[in-house]
Amino acid sequence: MIHLYYIGDYLPDITKTNFRKAMQKKSRQSEKQLMATWEGGMSIKAYDAALDELNKVHSTDLSQDSIDQQDLDNIKVREAYRQLDQEIKARGLYKCNYWKYGEECCRYFTLIGLSLWFTLKGTVWWHYILGAVFLAGFWHQLVFTAHDAGHNEITGNSNIDHIIGVIIADFIGGLSLGWWKDNHNVHHVVTNHPEHDPDIQHLPFMAITTQLFNDLYSTYYKRILPFDAAAKFFVQYQHYLYYLILSFGRFNLHRLSFVYLFTSKDVRNRKLELFGITVFFIWFGALLSCVPSWGLRVAYIFVSYMLTFPLHVQITLSHFGMSTEDKGPNEPFPAKMLRTTMDVDCPIWLDWFHGGLQYQAVHHLFPRIPRHNLRACVPLVRQFCDEVGLHYYMYNFSTGNGVVLGALKSVADQVGFMNQVAKHNADVWNGEKTHKD
Repeated sequence: MIHLYYIGDYLPDITKTNFRKAMQKKSRQSEKQLMATWEGGMSIKAYDAALDELNKVHSTDLSQDSIDQQDLDNIKVREAYRQLDQEIKARGLYKCNYWKYGEECCRYFTLIGLSLWFTLKGTVWWHYILGAVFLAGFWHQLVFTAHDAGHNEITGNSNIDHIIGVIIADFIGGLSLGWWKDNHNVHHVVTNHPEHDPDIQHLPFMAITTQLFNDLYSTYYKRILPFDAAAKFFVQYQHYLYYLILSFGRFNLHRLSFVYLFTSKDVRNRKLELFGITVFFIWFGALLSCVPSWGLRVAYIFVSYMLTFPLHVQITLSHFGMSTEDKGPNEPFPAKMLRTTMDVDCPIWLDWFHGGLQYQAVHHLFPRIPRHNLRACVPLVRQFCDEVGLHYYMYNFSTGNGVVLGALKSVADQVGFMNQVAKHNADVWNGEKTHKD
């Protein structure tokens, strides 16, 4: 029996649409080897039987939102959403407060200054490690402004904000702003859709829904996402490995940036981005040359990269514990955003740490609102939700992490369930074969 963990008001959706069945059949036909893809060399047949059993047990929509939102007045929701947008504009919340960026710059210069001082003036090993810690903090904070630029929140001019973003992301961070915008724009349109949203397509390491057990076709990556032996192993333990996996996030962003810049056909300012990333590796390499030993240099890289993991926690926190259901094209946009995104409640003095990512539900409703104004929008969004009958999910940081870990564990437990069923089916079939022989 599958043990499902209640995650706030949401239970993981494990429905199986005809499209997913078709894609599973297509992927099965394309596989060359039909054996040795499960523990003990079990056949694909045994695995498929286990997956079918899973869907028989839970063949209905388990999302609480489906119950709560069955009687939504879609016309009312859309009209109220337009009125909310006008109210936000009337209050001047689309205008950027540049004084806030003055505060941000003071923080950035402090962090990079401390990093350079400890790295260039270091005399003992912990000086260099501390320099790496401050560099991680610098990168972590700077990404928030790159995010603002990617959404044209700073000046409102696409060309100017794009250049600002390239300077920050490519020249200072070594990451492609173009890749991020390409990826992130899709994420905003089809948030938490297993087949379309690249931000939740992390196999073989993580799966936030059992829909990913079906070898889905990713419309973003243009390939099948195989739920292979590696995925079956990692997903079983994903709730234990979650933070460890995220600590390698910055390394993965380098990989994704290079793949995008070298393989995508239409890249805005491709040469500028490649030049910017080259400059990054030059200055970062020069900084590493000031570290006295190879052992310390390796440690410096891992510390500075892996300590940016809070950023990846903040990014995934908003979505990994939320609904992945596809309600079709008639679902109102605000209903979808609020169903698939949670906000994080934090004191105002901690806003600098979260960099606007604590209000991702509000941000998804209005992506062009400058992040320093998102907090002021929260009561307006709450009122909107009360008026139209939508649920606004907000948890504190620790509870939000619990929601995500609970969702990951729920999916992981279902892998174990399928493993048991597959073993049982294989034993039965082997017994029947032996009896016939």
